[in-house]
Amino acid sequence: MLAGRRLVGVKRLFAEICDRRVAFPVGATCLGVRRRAKKVILDFSDGSSLLISLGMTGQVRERERGPLPPHTHLVLSFEGREVIYVDPRRLGRLAASGAATTMWAARGDVNAWCDRQFGPDALDVPWEEFRRRLGASRGCIKTLLLNQKVLAGIGNIYADEALFRAGVHPRTPARDVPLEKLKKLYQALRGILRQSINASGTTLRDYVTSAGAPGDFARRLKVYGREGAACPRCGTPVRRLRWPAGRSSFYCPRCQRER
Repeated sequence: MLAGRRLVGVKRLFAEICDRRVAFPVGATCLGVRRRAKKVILDFSDGSSLLISLGMTGQVRERERGPLPPHTHLVLSFEGREVIYVDPRRLGRLAASGAATTMWAARGDVNAWCDRQFGPDALDVPWEEFRRRLGASRGCIKTLLLNQKVLAGIGNIYADEALFRAGVHPRTPARDVPLEKLKKLYQALRGILRQSINASGTTLRDYVTSAGAPGDFARRLKVYGREGAACPRCGTPVRRLRWPAGRSSFYCPRCQRER
């Protein structure tokens, strides 16, 4: 969509979202868009990159005709196309610092920062590396799956769905997960992430694709967000486990027995 297009203009609408100190490379050509962990990265011909963390409600969308949608914080004008950043809860940021969730920096700096912040991508990590990183830990398996320094790219929804497929209770210490189930978890994670990508993600409330369409993976969810509904495997009501800081896990108490 953006590869080969020159950035010709920028409009910043809210200072708290888009730091005034950030210098956008107007005149540079976008070389492509890539992903690292749960970040979106735009690379430019002048050697700079934009790293975007969408947070809970951030959206990078193609601009349509007419008024800007509510909560638009940034407009990037490329040759023949405009891209907007929309964020109702303002959890994302555009800043000059590498410690920020969203930043401009030299491409090598972005890559080095990502290397320091994130473990291997869940879609690319070999089985033996996955086993080494999780299999010996005393931490509970759900917490480890969400730790981006252990494995990158796994969110709450996909962790719950993978644990269900593997038959693992979310509170199980990782080192207590039998090897056979750990292998099932590895395969389930990769399968679910690929399926979600093919379905353009999961829309529960705010998420939309760059074209403004909802993701289609929500209709395939087996346990996430289905508290009280019948488990699709055994019919037992799905339960919700509440964690600190407001996070929840959804699981089947029969299919995912706690040890």
